[in-house]
Amino acid sequence: MDETHTAADPHAPPVTTLPMGAPASRGVRIVVLVCAILLGAVAVVLARKYTRPEPPKDPAAPGMTVGSDRVTLASDAPMWSVIKVAPAETAEAHWTDPVPARVMFDEQHTSRLGSPLGGRVTAVMVERGQTVKSGAPLFTVSSPNLAELKNDSAKALVERVTARTNLDRVQALVDAGSIPAKELVTAKQQLAEADLAVRLSEQKLSSLKVAGAGDASFTLTAPRNGVVVEKAVAVGQQVDATTGTSIAIADLSTVWIVADLFENDVGAIRRGAKAKVTINGATEVEGVVDQVSAVVDPDRHTVPVRVKLANPDGALRPNAYASIKFFDPVAAKVALPAAAVMSDGAQSYVYARAKTGELVRRNVTVGSISAGKVPVLDGLEPGEQVVVSGAILLDNQIQLDN
Repeated sequence: MDETHTAADPHAPPVTTLPMGAPASRGVRIVVLVCAILLGAVAVVLARKYTRPEPPKDPAAPGMTVGSDRVTLASDAPMWSVIKVAPAETAEAHWTDPVPARVMFDEQHTSRLGSPLGGRVTAVMVERGQTVKSGAPLFTVSSPNLAELKNDSAKALVERVTARTNLDRVQALVDAGSIPAKELVTAKQQLAEADLAVRLSEQKLSSLKVAGAGDASFTLTAPRNGVVVEKAVAVGQQVDATTGTSIAIADLSTVWIVADLFENDVGAIRRGAKAKVTINGATEVEGVVDQVSAVVDPDRHTVPVRVKLANPDGALRPNAYASIKFFDPVAAKVALPAAAVMSDGAQSYVYARAKTGELVRRNVTVGSISAGKVPVLDGLEPGEQVVVSGAILLDNQIQLDN
């Protein structure tokens, strides 16, 4: 800007003048900004109305026509080099594939012991895996509760002696005519109550099934011959009747072999079904199913299936690994190679050849795979032509074209 004074009035205030073109430059900037806003709004409107075109589908392989659930192959289609069609074979009763199992001690021949009274463990005489005889000492507990029970028992004995002495005295007085006979009834009642108190105290002590180790200590003993299979007690530990199992002793002359099967794999396996148990990967022992649980295990979410085996020499040790094969007596209609059966997670299906020559998807009900074969329980008949190799290629082609 330039400041100038007029010649007529030298005392007038200066006049400010703007550079040439300043108003025009500001107007251009405003016009450009407005145009940019309008163009942005138009772009947003056009973008909302824009529809992205679908990507082009991959063309089907030569000589192949694909439908929603079927595929037609020309006789000279290259796909025949990887697809094999064969008649469905009639299924037969069979042994299942081996399933992992574990050796467990027989709960029906197991004694679980806990402390009947509260106290502190002062000694433990056995370890897990040790063989014990009936009556062998297991652990000792120092318990003030035992002292109270013994004190109650001694007190009951004293009261019974007192009641008996009083009865004899009353009897003599009644015989002498010094007191009425009704006093004798009261004395007899007191003696009967004292006898009852003594019996109750003796029963409490005998029900403990322990060996005495002093006025305030007791020792738990083995109730049977067997092996210590569980030990959850240590010196210094506080125990009582609510502690649970401190020591478990099992007779290992029989053991359980337990396999955990998924519900769909149980099939027709029932109690009494034949089984073959493999121990140490080599020794095979025949047995029968003793129990198929009616309840799913809440931790493993499987169905325990149990086989009972004789174990006279103790060679089968609890917690060892094993495997079991079960004989499935229910023959399915047909058996197919595992590669022939597809699944979408909810339904199993195969591709069967129709009379028109098309390879059509067909839903089937199947059992557990065994030796690479899948038993088909329903949906397919023996002799029907089925894709036994390359079915996954047909599956992929249908998914690509639909």
